[in-house]
Amino acid sequence: MRLHRFTVIAAVFMGLPAAAAEVHQVPFVVGLTTTSTVSEPRGDYETLEVLQDIGRDFITLVRSSDAAPNDDGEITDLSISRRVRLQDLHNSRFLRTYFHTSDPQEFPGTSPLVTSVMINELRATGHTHVTYLDVEPQFGMTFVKHTVSGDLIRVEPGPVELTMLVNGSRIALRTLHVKARVTDGDYVREFEQFLLDDAANPMVLRSRGSKGSSAVVVKIEFPVPPGAADSMEQQLSKQRKAVVYGIYFAFAHADIRPVSERVLQEIAQVMKKNPDWKLRIDGHTDNIGGDKSNLELSQRRAASVKSALVQRYGIAADRLSTGGYGASQPQEKNDTPEGRARNRRVVLTRE
Repeated sequence: MRLHRFTVIAAVFMGLPAAAAEVHQVPFVVGLTTTSTVSEPRGDYETLEVLQDIGRDFITLVRSSDAAPNDDGEITDLSISRRVRLQDLHNSRFLRTYFHTSDPQEFPGTSPLVTSVMINELRATGHTHVTYLDVEPQFGMTFVKHTVSGDLIRVEPGPVELTMLVNGSRIALRTLHVKARVTDGDYVREFEQFLLDDAANPMVLRSRGSKGSSAVVVKIEFPVPPGAADSMEQQLSKQRKAVVYGIYFAFAHADIRPVSERVLQEIAQVMKKNPDWKLRIDGHTDNIGGDKSNLELSQRRAASVKSALVQRYGIAADRLSTGGYGASQPQEKNDTPEGRARNRRVVLTRE
């Protein structure tokens, strides 16, 4: 079984877009989902991290990865959870970002994420100490291969604004740009990162290693209250249309991944609350692949959403119609993983 890493991985390091006028925060709430896109010639596949639960002493993170087909055409759909003590998420200086599927859910004293104490020290002094536990599986067990330590050091004296896709919109987030050189004897790792400048919600948004490895969050999503102006129900009520990014499909397939259940449930609740509404469900893809295959894929994905709403949530089939546009209506250019992520979407239209 493979190792899973609780930081996102993509094929390229994204450049810094222009800063927006208003800077927003990302709430630390159940359902918070960060998505990365791994890019290959055959297309993009996504890995997701979901904040599944926040308890009195622990949080539970679930990471799922829907990898591209192997040489036999099989798709690897992996999911694993980890419980993290809140005191470790706040105060630990030991990061264990990898662990094996057979490992226990908890690793006391470590965090899979950047911690609050690190963010606060970077703000106050411009540097913070960190230790990474570099692990690998052997003989059915996981061993610490290297214990590398060093300092994260801020590059700019002030925050750097990055524009990210948050709940379907381009939002400016304040980040801390840091570089690090961590060592274990002769073993050396160098990297730079952009960290969300929020001690209440530590998060690595972008990372690049000295040997070419890179990571980038391409979109962030979190639940909004039903009555909020940007809620799905309000959008359908006022604009008669809602763009949905929280429905995830298997790589190049129409199968809906389990992490999509929260959004499907939200659509069903809106339909039950408004029994006179009828919805058209349209799928959209990026441009990787042929026009014909993308059009058919977008149509199948829309049909899968309808089927889930009818079969699992009891929505009458005659209240739902489906269609798809393939890659013919892009929201952004398809030349970056982030742009392609915004183009892969489901659009609901009230008829």
